[in-house]
This record gives sequence, structure tokens and C-alpha cells, in this order.
Amino acid sequence: MNLPNKLTMMRVVLVPVFMVFAALAKYGTADFNETFSLVAGIIFTVASITDFLDGKIARKMAKLQERKERKKQKQNAPASKQVFNRDVIEAGDNVRLKGQVSAGTVMEVQGKQAVVAFGMIKSTVKLEQLEKVSKGQIKKEIQESTFVSVQTADDMHEKKLNFKQEIDVRGMRGDEALQAVTYFVDDAIQVGAARIRILHGTGTGILRQLIRDYLHTVPGVRQYHDEHVQFGGAGITVVELE
Repeated sequence: MNLPNKLTMMRVVLVPVFMVFAALAKYGTADFNETFSLVAGIIFTVASITDFLDGKIARKMAKLQERKERKKQKQNAPASKQVFNRDVIEAGDNVRLKGQVSAGTVMEVQGKQAVVAFGMIKSTVKLEQLEKVSKGQIKKEIQESTFVSVQTADDMHEKKLNFKQEIDVRGMRGDEALQAVTYFVDDAIQVGAARIRILHGTGTGILRQLIRDYLHTVPGVRQYHDEHVQFGGAGITVVELE
């Protein structure tokens, strides 16, 4: 506490004391010397309390200032950058089996082996079979995988919109027609078509037989038959897909 504050506090306390002292002296209800001693004791006590409070407050302010400085230094201190060491595998590291894609987390290291959690499955693997991967690498691979998935979904949606449910292979050689039908049936199964039509014509019936022999081997084909006579008959094969 600075000097002006000390004087103010002493003035606040001493003025009422001197008023009491004056009243006592005037009416003779107390001896002057005794009253003076009482006042002096009060002054000394007030001064002692003031010095005590002053020292206590100063110590608290110093501690607060010290904490503030330490916090400021900690905030301004550069963060220590951890060096990624691919050769050292420890608990908490991200790893994967060499030659594999799926990554797991090392739970603990036991000598030359490590307990690795791949999702919900824990497995004990030799350290020499593992390779360490950084979090940045995993994040990049996830982003690339997500991009591929989104791109594939977009391609599939576009394929569904542009898919035509019939193909005309009339006039093609047997191998050309069979290749075209193969791609056509694969696309139909991918887009989820329920029914497709293959226009091969009648002719000698060889092309029709080649196509039906192929359809018989395709797992996604439920059945196939001639189109109704009014819509092409034996010149068109109708394929029902699962």
C-alpha cells in the first residue's frame, strides 16, 4: 500500500479517535494520559495492520504477475515437432501388414511382436511383418478412397440414365456379337435392370444359339425366351434378370 493510501486509512481511523479523546478530556470522564495512551495504542495497531495487509497484497500481486508471465511464455514457446520414425513401432502407432491396405493401431509391443487392433479384431503380429504409417498418409488414402467411391457412384448413376434395355447385333459375326452381348448383359446387371432384349434376327439360328449358350452361364440371368410373335418372335431373345 503506498503512502497516500496509508495516510487516508490512518485519517479515517484517527479522526473519530481524537473526537472521542476531546470529549473525554472536556467532560473529565477519563484521565488525559490514559486517553492519550489508548489513542497511541490504536494508532500503532492500525499501522501494523496496514503494513501487514500491504505486504500480503503485494505478495499476491507478485504471484499473479509471475503466473501471467509463465503462461505468456508457454503460449509463445514454439511447439515441439515430433519426428516420424518409420523404423520404430510403439504402442499407439498406426501400422498395417506389409503389402496390405487396411491399417490398425498398435495396442502393445511384446518383444519382437505387437498386439494390433484391426477394427474390432486384435491380432498378434511379428514386428517384421508390419510397416508404420503416418496419420497424414492414412487421411490422404481415406480421402482418395472416398473420392473414388463418389466418382464410381456418379458414373453408375450416369450409366443408369443412359442405359438402353435392348441391343441389336444383327449382321455381326459370331465373336463380335457375343462380345457385345457380354458387355451389354454386364451393364444391365450393374444398373439393376429387370428385363432386356437382344435383337439377333432369325437367319440360320447360329447367332441365336451362341447368345443363348452364353446366357445359360451367367449367374444373374433368371431365364430367357423368344419375344412374343407380334414383337419379333424368334428373332429377339428376352432376358429376365434377377
